[in-house]
Amino acid sequence: MVTLTTSEARSPWQEGHFIGGHPVLDLTNTVFDRINPAEDGELIKSPSDVLTWCVSAGLMDEVPSLPEAAASGLVADVQAVREHVWAVFNAVAHGEAVPAESFGALLERAGAGVRAGHVQQIDATLDRVTADWTAPGVIPAFLALLAVHAVFALPAERVRACGRCGWLFQDSSRGGRRRWCSMSTCGNREKARRHRQVERAAG
Repeated sequence: MVTLTTSEARSPWQEGHFIGGHPVLDLTNTVFDRINPAEDGELIKSPSDVLTWCVSAGLMDEVPSLPEAAASGLVADVQAVREHVWAVFNAVAHGEAVPAESFGALLERAGAGVRAGHVQQIDATLDRVTADWTAPGVIPAFLALLAVHAVFALPAERVRACGRCGWLFQDSSRGGRRRWCSMSTCGNREKARRHRQVERAAG
């Protein structure tokens, strides 16, 4: 049984990796920079990264011990799900139509996991589910299911893309005017950039 809760980030993850306001948005942010991709910008590189991310995101209570069959292909499958999720919610953030190919791929992946019986006892909010985390394919299937649910559950007008790095987040600010993934990173960097522009113009 898993209950979606706020958890402390497990190494190598930090609190700054979980600014999305929803696990599927945080999942899309496991690439360092969406607007200016870095050469080594991939943050999910091993099955351990996947598992510690799931615990940090509140999807699991503890890191399970995966059999070889479940670990094989896990990174590639989670990355594939992540890219479909990003395509869907990046479109939402920009007021565009959800891409049918990516949304369909998420539906298929989620359906396969449910049909196989790996994801069970699903409630209406997906706050509580039972999942056999050691079964091959269950983690990407659950992430896909969570993403499909989020398409209908998250308020589209509050899904944003950071103007500097492209990370996605749910804008929960009172005025709905949040522009940056984090003021301590992209917000401050943008302020510094504008300050330099003003200084150059004045000089």
